[in-house]
Amino acid sequence: MIDLKDFTPTEILIYNYLVSHVNEVAKLSIRQLADTIHVSSASVMRCIKKMGFDSFYALKFELKQQSEKAKCQQFAKGFDTEIFTLNREFFNRPLLQQYSQEFKTFKQLAQEVNNIMFFGIGTSGILAQYGARQFSNFGINAVYNIDPFYPLSDRLKQNSQTIAFMLSVSGETAQNIDQAIRLKEKKFHIVSITDNSYCTLAKLSEINFAYNIQPEVIKDTLNVTTQIPVIYILESLARNFAD
Repeated sequence: MIDLKDFTPTEILIYNYLVSHVNEVAKLSIRQLADTIHVSSASVMRCIKKMGFDSFYALKFELKQQSEKAKCQQFAKGFDTEIFTLNREFFNRPLLQQYSQEFKTFKQLAQEVNNIMFFGIGTSGILAQYGARQFSNFGINAVYNIDPFYPLSDRLKQNSQTIAFMLSVSGETAQNIDQAIRLKEKKFHIVSITDNSYCTLAKLSEINFAYNIQPEVIKDTLNVTTQIPVIYILESLARNFAD
């Protein structure tokens, strides 16, 4: 907080105008500001110096930053910002280092197979479709299956040339587990994205990408854990290793 005891009455007048008319100040030159307050440009500059700024530009930049911060705080009062916090924490991690071994192993595996089949249920099913589309965009033969009871064709049985890419937040859904076991028996390569690496699906996988985000369940059964990390992993793999 600025101590105004050394400010002259004119400088206090200027100071009060600056802090109470932030939006207007941002649009004015120093001469226009002086004319508006009915003081000299030199008086404005003396006030700015006493406020701790080297230039009028520096003052305007600081006022703009404070205004934006205030807007964000006001916005946050009536809006759930937890998703920003969770995903900021995720993207602040050294992700390339965290997933370095998984990326390397997946790249080697992707070069050895002919197909990738994406599997998921519910929200994970939607992301399975998205993953298949992303890989297809980059030239990989990729399809999706969102029905865990859908019978696979005989041509896919005992197929060691296919990656079964399985998406599940908890990694404990019974249908996902049963499906992974059946596919593993058919010699599919199991790759998974789950919230943690300790779940059953992760343990059944050759490669597991765990994003470790705080799980969120509403209405007892609806899992609304953010899936932005899943999109990041899928797009990273498609863009970097699907050529």
